[in-house]
Amino acid sequence: MRSELPSVMKPTLRDYLGISLFWFALSFFWGAVLILVLPDRVEQLVGPREKDRVLAVVTSVGAFVASATQILFGAISDRSRHRMGRRRPYLIVGTLLTTVALFLFPAARTAWTLLGVYLLIQFFLNVANGPYQALIPDRIPWQYHGTASAWMGICTLLGRIGGPFAASLLLGSEQGLFWLTVLFALFLNAFMLLNVWLIREEPYTGNSPTLWEAIRSSYDVPLRPYPSFVWLLISRLAIMMGIYTVNFCLLYYLRDTLGYREQAFQLITHFMILSTVTGILGTIPSGKLADRYSKRLILALSCLICLFAGMGFLFARDLTVVYIAVGVFGAGFGVFQAVDWALACNLLPREAPAKYMGVWGIADTLPQVVAPLIAGPIAYAINTSVEMGMGYRALMVLAMVYWALGTVVIRYIRERKE
Repeated sequence: MRSELPSVMKPTLRDYLGISLFWFALSFFWGAVLILVLPDRVEQLVGPREKDRVLAVVTSVGAFVASATQILFGAISDRSRHRMGRRRPYLIVGTLLTTVALFLFPAARTAWTLLGVYLLIQFFLNVANGPYQALIPDRIPWQYHGTASAWMGICTLLGRIGGPFAASLLLGSEQGLFWLTVLFALFLNAFMLLNVWLIREEPYTGNSPTLWEAIRSSYDVPLRPYPSFVWLLISRLAIMMGIYTVNFCLLYYLRDTLGYREQAFQLITHFMILSTVTGILGTIPSGKLADRYSKRLILALSCLICLFAGMGFLFARDLTVVYIAVGVFGAGFGVFQAVDWALACNLLPREAPAKYMGVWGIADTLPQVVAPLIAGPIAYAINTSVEMGMGYRALMVLAMVYWALGTVVIRYIRERKE
C-alpha cells in the first residue's frame, strides 16, 4: 500500500555517501577473509582432515567477540560527548587499531596464534563498526531509509566482489597474504578518512553517564516493548545462519563436492562478479520501492527468490546450474540486503540507536558463531563416514532450512508508519 511522505529535508548525495562508503571497505575485507583467506589459511596450518573443526572454532569465537564489542561500543557512543560527534571518534580509533592487528595475521604459524590475531581484528574493527552502523538512523529521516539502505547495499555488494577477487589473485603467490594485508589496511583507512570527512555530526548534548555507567548499562537491552523488531531479528538471524553455513563450506564445496580443486579460487571470483552485478540490479530499484511500499512484502519476496536459487546449489552436478543459481540468488539477496536494513531502521527503538543497532548486528555475528559450530561437525561426520564432499551438500540442505524459517517469520512483523 502506497503511503504519502511528509515534508522533511531530503538527504543529499553527501549524506548518502557518508553513511555507506565505509561499508565497501568492511565488506571488501570480510568477503575476502571469511570466504577465502581464513578457510585457506586454516587448511594450510592444520591440514584437510581437521580443517572443518578448526575453522568452526576460529570463526565462532571471533564472531562472539564481534557481537559483544558491537553492543558495548555502540552503547558507549550513544552518549559520547566528543566534539567530533558520537560515531566518528570510534570509527577513527577502531580502524587504526585494526591496522596494527592486521599485520600480525601473516605471521601466525599455528592455529592458536591465528585465533589470537583473529580475535584482535574482530575486537578492534567492531569498535569502529558498532557506532558506525547507527549512522543511517542518526543522519537519515525515516522516510528515506530505503534509499539509504540501497546505497549501503550497493557499496556492500561492490566490496563483496572486490575482496574475494583480490584474494584469489594474490593468495597463490609466495608473499600474497602479506600484500593482501597491505591492501586491506589501505582500503580500511582510506574509506575511514573519507567517511569522517563526509559525515556531519554534532556533539551529544544530553545527559552523559560515566564510562563505567555506560559499560554497565550497555547490555541492558529491553526487547519486550518492540515485538516487531524482535521478529525481524529472528528472521535475519535464521537467514544469516543459512548465509554463513554456505560461506563456511563454499570453498570446500567446490574443491571436494564438485571436484574443481585447482579452479576453486577462480570460480569463487566468477561467482562474486556475477552475484554482485545481479545484486546491484536488484538493489537499485528496491530502495525506492521500500520508501513507498510495504518493506515487509518486498522482503518476503526477496527471500523466496533466494530460497529458490539456493536449491540450485543443492542439486547441482555441473557449473551451469551453479552459475544460474548464483545469478538468481544475487538479485534476490541484493533486494534483501537493502530492504532488511531499511526495515530495521524503521523498527529501531529511537532512544539508543547505536546500542540497538549493536543488537541488530548480533543477528549477523551470532550466526558466525553458531553456524560453523553446527556445520563443521556435520560436514566432518558425513565426509568421513559416507564420502568426502557429501558433507558439504548436506550443509546446503541445512542452509535452505534456515532460510525457509527466516522467511516464515516475516509474517509477524508490523511496520512503523510514523
